[in-house]
Amino acid sequence: MSFPEQLKSARMAAGLTQAEMASELGVDKTTYSGYETGRRQPDVNRLRQLIDLLDVPADELLGTKGARTVTPEELGQLRKYRLLDLHGRDLVDTILQKEYERMASPIEPESDGERWVTHINCYDLAVSAGTGEPWVDPAYKTRLEIPGELVPKHAHFCVRVNGDSMEPAYRDGDIVFVERVEDCVREGEIGIFFLNGDGYIKQLGHRELISLNSKYKPIELHDYDTLWCQGRALGKLTI
Repeated sequence: MSFPEQLKSARMAAGLTQAEMASELGVDKTTYSGYETGRRQPDVNRLRQLIDLLDVPADELLGTKGARTVTPEELGQLRKYRLLDLHGRDLVDTILQKEYERMASPIEPESDGERWVTHINCYDLAVSAGTGEPWVDPAYKTRLEIPGELVPKHAHFCVRVNGDSMEPAYRDGDIVFVERVEDCVREGEIGIFFLNGDGYIKQLGHRELISLNSKYKPIELHDYDTLWCQGRALGKLTI
């Protein structure tokens, strides 16, 4: 999002009106309103005031965020956390740690008495290797039973490819194993991304998502885009 959009979003997440913002900044409402419409630009000192008042990182407010930054919604959750007493924080911390461990732990093979198998979540809604697939409720998934030796060591889940833009590495219908990452994959690596609500499997370039099939142009990444990296592609299921 652009600076005016980020500013408005952060103000609303903080539960403040334009009039209240203007009062806190010591400017009239018309001046502040101009910040949110883009008709005016705050100077450096005013920008510092905005950052302190809204309690947001500078890159978030300026719309220069990367693949993993704190959103206004996440900041709202942080503000709620800060209001909790020690008992409440302990409960939240315990649940958060358990869920983090559950999501971060690689899938381990199990013995069925005759062989080692791995039960792994495979998301039914295909990841796009073309124009993009809307990734909806993650509950829409199946549980696959795959011979343990076919599952990469660090795999957390798998997704099904839709489209041909990642050929020859990944073809339509392929099942791709994915390792969750805390931040983002490195440039040159292939990952699973949400871009403005759509799911993709692409190679990360410099401010762009790249298709391996040359007939598809790179998808440019802009400051106002919302990009989330869901994990690193570890290869596909081959039987």
